[in-house]
Amino acid sequence: MSAKTPIFLLLGMCLSFSVVLAVVLAMRPHSSPPKRRVLASTQTRPLVAPEPQTRPATVHARPEPKAAPPAVELKPVDLTLSAEAARELDQVKKDLRQQIALLKKDRDQMLNNLAKELVSLPPAEAAAQLETLDDESAALVLVRLKPEKRQSLLKHLEPGRANRLNLALTPPSR
Repeated sequence: MSAKTPIFLLLGMCLSFSVVLAVVLAMRPHSSPPKRRVLASTQTRPLVAPEPQTRPATVHARPEPKAAPPAVELKPVDLTLSAEAARELDQVKKDLRQQIALLKKDRDQMLNNLAKELVSLPPAEAAAQLETLDDESAALVLVRLKPEKRQSLLKHLEPGRANRLNLALTPPSR
């Protein structure tokens, strides 16, 4: 490889970039120059020719306050539910409670199955499986295990996580 090769490669890349840039700029639609942002305070203030000052130059005259726009009349809204709407709301609440109960039952069944699987595994493998769960789920699984198995699993976990899970398992003292 000669010394000229890297130079030709660099020049070729620069040239190809220039061509692509020129094509993109040529294809973009021509638009007016970007508009400058105007502050809200200058939008509401009309432009007025300055009045001759009758006061010393250090004191600035304050503009006259503008009259407030007329107040809009507010009408009270009736927020009471009709009998039909109340029945519909009660039915929706009832359906949601049923769905929540079914979801909790399914969750408990899955956690029970996982706990049974963890009991059959050696503690190191069971701890590896437990590592994939978040703290709340892991605590819910550990509650379902016998205290001896639970302690052997906690010994194989990272110490900080084991402490967090141990705290989650202990009931609050009164």
